[in-house]
Amino acid sequence: MNRSNIGIGLSSVNVMGMVLAIAAGAGAASAAITGVTGSTTWLGTPPVNCSPSFLMGGTVYTWDEQQNVSTSGVNVDMVNNPGTSSGAIAGTISGNFDSHFIHLEDYSGAGPFSGSVTFSGTIVGVIFINTTLDNTDVQWGAGGTIYPTGYPFRGLSTQSSFSILGNQIKFNLMAISPVAEVVQIRVLTKVPAPGSMALLGLGGLVMARRRR
Repeated sequence: MNRSNIGIGLSSVNVMGMVLAIAAGAGAASAAITGVTGSTTWLGTPPVNCSPSFLMGGTVYTWDEQQNVSTSGVNVDMVNNPGTSSGAIAGTISGNFDSHFIHLEDYSGAGPFSGSVTFSGTIVGVIFINTTLDNTDVQWGAGGTIYPTGYPFRGLSTQSSFSILGNQIKFNLMAISPVAEVVQIRVLTKVPAPGSMALLGLGGLVMARRRR
């Protein structure tokens, strides 16, 4: 076996290794939170409890819940993207989605609290009515987190609003007292197609070898 053949063999091994690495990363892809602005606190780990009086303060908390959950049909309070909460169109979506949560409980009167959350996947559904939140806590909620399922004063308050565009949600949220109101929003995002990044990477590597 001559040196040129050895070089080709090693090059092929290197290319295959790089493709496998890309494929592994693509397979694990999920539409996670990628950034926040304004009065927003991004929790890397879901909280133990987001029921009334457990997660309070002058900030809007957000965290990732379930990843790559398959559903044959889930009812959501908003499917129109772009759109605003005042003009939300309810509907049913099916497929594989990731879920994320937004939470505010503050009675200082300092609000409204404004900010945004950006995801790596497109927003396909938003849930913000108490009964719809109740119906999705088990399937879409973070494991280990206690949600106020059945609590009537959760969801989007009358003083709150939000808008969505692509992969970002912007909000102005405010909770009121003396009612223990908890502003909560669940966001479902599209899961990136597995393997698409690997195919793209393979094409680029093949072209690079041809040029050589």
